[in-house]
Amino acid sequence: MAAREVLVERGPEGVSLRGAVAKVGASTAAPYRHFRDKDALLVAVALEGHAELQGHLRGCGAGTVTALGRSYLGFALENPALYRLMVGAGIGDRAAYPELGDAHRETCALLADRVGERTDPDGFAITLWCLLHGLATLAIDGHVERDSAVEEAERSLAFLR
Repeated sequence: MAAREVLVERGPEGVSLRGAVAKVGASTAAPYRHFRDKDALLVAVALEGHAELQGHLRGCGAGTVTALGRSYLGFALENPALYRLMVGAGIGDRAAYPELGDAHRETCALLADRVGERTDPDGFAITLWCLLHGLATLAIDGHVERDSAVEEAERSLAFLR
């Protein structure tokens, strides 16, 4: 998707319908047939990102917390602009797009399922998500070295479990 390329190049604030159109060489009216505005375009990209992250997490065996941590952090660190968009950057009124909340809840539920908490999704899974999200954000912002983020997650997860 052209908007994702622009997102990677310029961040969420740099994405525009015109920029995405220019990337693919389509007419300036083309995106308005699919997206009512920039936020709608960014929501589509964020939903694509959630689907990719969920696919990564599904690839981890159930109960393998370390593998989940590596997968989550790997995705976030390989796709920093997309990750930022997924977790809040660039979209004006997120409440206007309930599908974003649904995608986030599905990602969290998948974490809960993978750590064996189907009946208590607010238990360890929420702590795990907080840890992974925090480390991903700190690494993306340069406060934690990217290479050591996974090691730090593993140390923290060993302490928590």
